Amino acid sequence: MISPTSLSYYILSLGCAKNQVDSEKLNGAFLDAGFIPAAHPQHADIVVINTCAFIEDAKRESIDAIFEMLTLRRRVKRGFPQKVVVVGCLAKRYALSLRNEIPEIDFIYGLVDEQLLPALCNAFGIKKEKCSFRQVPLDEGIPYAYIKISEGCSNNCSFCAIPFIRGEAISFSPEKIFADVDEATARGVKELIIVAQDICSYRYGKVTLKSLVKKICARTDVPWIRLMYCHPDHVDEELIELIAAEKRICRYLDIPFQHASANVLRSMGRKGDAETYMRLIELLRKSINGIHIRSTFLVGYPNETEDDFRMLLDFIKEVKLEKVGAFMYSPEEGTKAFALNDLVPKRIKRARYHELLSTQKEISKNALRKMKGKRINVLVEKHIRKNQWIGRTEFDAPEVDGIFFLTSKSATLHSIVNAEVTNFSEYDLWGISE
Repeated sequence: MISPTSLSYYILSLGCAKNQVDSEKLNGAFLDAGFIPAAHPQHADIVVINTCAFIEDAKRESIDAIFEMLTLRRRVKRGFPQKVVVVGCLAKRYALSLRNEIPEIDFIYGLVDEQLLPALCNAFGIKKEKCSFRQVPLDEGIPYAYIKISEGCSNNCSFCAIPFIRGEAISFSPEKIFADVDEATARGVKELIIVAQDICSYRYGKVTLKSLVKKICARTDVPWIRLMYCHPDHVDEELIELIAAEKRICRYLDIPFQHASANVLRSMGRKGDAETYMRLIELLRKSINGIHIRSTFLVGYPNETEDDFRMLLDFIKEVKLEKVGAFMYSPEEGTKAFALNDLVPKRIKRARYHELLSTQKEISKNALRKMKGKRINVLVEKHIRKNQWIGRTEFDAPEVDGIFFLTSKSATLHSIVNAEVTNFSEYDLWGISE
C-alpha cells in the first residue's frame, strides 16, 4: 500500500461557511494522517472538491470546478496518477448522475464526515493511520474561525433543498463545540463566528443557544464573537438580551427575512410578514445599541407578483437594513415550491434582482455616511503597502460584507485597532489610526 506521507492533497471548498468548516475538518484529518498539503491543485496527488448545491448558480459553479480540475489533471504526469475527488452537497444529492455523466471522477462521497478519509484511502490503496477530525484552516494566518454548532435544518422552507441534502437539524454536543473553540483560541484568532443553518434552533438537552454562547464567552478570551444565520421566526428576547449584555458579541445579526409579502412568505412556509419583521427590527435596534442587521432576500419566487415585489422594495426602503444580499429563485427538485412551477420569467427575476440591489446600494451608502467622523474598532487582516492595510469592523462579516481601508503607522497584522472613519463608499469605509 502507498504511504500517505508520500502523497500531497489540495482541497477546493465551495459554497457557504458551513461547508468551509467541513473542508477544514477534512484538512485536519489529512494532516493528521501524514498527507502533505499542496499550494496548488496542479501539484497535488489528490484534489478534493467540496461542492455546493444550494441554488442553480452554486451547482453550476461546482460542475465548472470539477471540469476545471479534470482538465488540469490531463496535463499532469506523475507516478501516482492524480485523483479527482468530489464530495459535499452536490455529491450527496446527485451522486448517481455524477457517476454516469462524469465518469472521469475517481471518487464520489457525500457530506464530509469522519469516514470520508478512510473510505478514500481504501479506494486508492493508501495506508490509513488513525487520525482526528480536528478543524484546521485551509489558509494560514486567518484571524477568524467558523464554529459550526449544528447540522441540517428542520425549518423546511418551501424553496430550500437543504433538508433533503443535510437532513433534519441535529445540534452538536457542547463538548464537541468547545473542542473547536479551544483549537481556534489556541491558534490566536481574534473572532469566532457561530454558524449553522439556523443557530436559534440550537438545543442539546437543556443547553440552548443563549447558554451555549454564554459558556463560549466564559471559556475564551477571543475579543469578537459573531452570530450568523438566525431564522426571523426564532429570534427571541433571550437572544436579544444576551447580545445586549455581552460586550464581546458583535453588534451584528444576520437574519435572512427572504421577503416581506405575506402571500409569498406563507407560500415559503414562513410565519412572518412586513409588520412583524418591522417590529423585530425595531426591538433589536431599541435593545442593542448600534446594532447592524444583515439580511438576504429572494426575488422571483413562483407567483411573486409585481405588487409583492413592490411591497418588498417598500419594506427595504422603510427599515433601511445596513447589509442586504439577494438571490434569484431557482427551482429545486423535491421542494414544495418546485411543484408550483417557475412562473416568473428570468428577465423579470433579473430585473427585480438588480432593482433591489440598486435600492439597497443607496441605503448602504447613507448608513456608512453616518459613520464618517466616528471612531470604530477594526480587525487588521491584510498589509497592502507601507502604512496601508485592509481590515473589517465588527459590523462586517468576512467575505460577504464590506472592508475597511486603514492608514496606520503602528498597526500590526491581526491586531484590533481603533480608527477614525474618514471616508466611505456604497459598501466600504476608509479611516486612520495612529
